[in-house]
Amino acid sequence: MISAEQRLEQWARTVDDVEHGYALTYEDYLNDLDVRRTLDDTPLPQSVQEQLSRLDTRFRAATFPSGECVWGVDNEEAEGWDRVTHWYYWRLPTHPGPAFHDA
Repeated sequence: MISAEQRLEQWARTVDDVEHGYALTYEDYLNDLDVRRTLDDTPLPQSVQEQLSRLDTRFRAATFPSGECVWGVDNEEAEGWDRVTHWYYWRLPTHPGPAFHDA
């Protein structure tokens, strides 16, 4: 099982990637956002919560609102995600690389 600290490390790498220009694909991005959701689903020690908050601030600064859930409306409804709790599913990288748009 992956620890909260390991998930936080994964999220930190994603935030770094997004800040420097997200070079991976859209599918990779969706998977990276799912890592962030697992942090919401896991009880976190205070120190991890503080680190997560700092990473989230950086992520928000390096992304923009997408207007709709990046996973699509069907998944949004099926999973019960909302814009407040699962805000990261409504954001896209400001500087995506070419692979991001390739389908």
